[in-house]
Amino acid sequence: MNTKQVNIDQIGTVTITKNRQAIRFKIAVRPDGTARVTIPWTASFQSGEKFLSEHLLWIFQTKEKLAGKLGAPKLIQPGHLFSTRNYNYHVCSSDVPRLKIRYLEKEKNVLFEYPAGQLIESKELQNTLRLAIENVLRFDAKKYLPVRIAELASSLGYTYKKVTIKNNKTNWGSCSNRKNINLNLHLMRLSDHLIDYVIVHELVHTIISNHGSEFKSTLHNHFQNSAEMERELKKARTGIY
Repeated sequence: MNTKQVNIDQIGTVTITKNRQAIRFKIAVRPDGTARVTIPWTASFQSGEKFLSEHLLWIFQTKEKLAGKLGAPKLIQPGHLFSTRNYNYHVCSSDVPRLKIRYLEKEKNVLFEYPAGQLIESKELQNTLRLAIENVLRFDAKKYLPVRIAELASSLGYTYKKVTIKNNKTNWGSCSNRKNINLNLHLMRLSDHLIDYVIVHELVHTIISNHGSEFKSTLHNHFQNSAEMERELKKARTGIY
């Protein structure tokens, strides 16, 4: 055996390869973001892993630069992905024949387990993971957001026709002229006060369609710190990464 694969949080699967021509340790990150360590034939894999551990920051920074240049989405990596108000989302390899979603209710964790022998960087697995994570996040959102908007609308005196949960890329919510409200499923990854702020923002749009002074004044009546809320929202991001 002249190769060994190591899974590193935030880095992914790194292949360590023994090479008969190699006279020193080398590390490289390919254009697709995969990392490879080459070591001399007589060197141990343990020494290769030590060399790898000393260059993790360089690998991470290089992968970030490549993703930025290519305009490609960041690869989903093993480890903690993100948390919602209901669950912590984790990606990990396991002895499973295909992707498996497992809920650990006591710990409030959702595990996305993929086959240990499959490269997480593969396009097929990345697409499968994204779809699975999005579906679980949507299910998560549909349990909470429609209930919460009904509560806020009732307590604040607003009415709307229906609410739809979407995987929006550019906004947290929207309201149509017919008072139909769309909410971004990624709201579940925000704090409760930001979720409420976005919901009330859209409820105000049921009576004021623009963002003029009347709208701002009305929203400010509900949230005296609305300017601070907007700054917080600008720091948050949509999308699975």
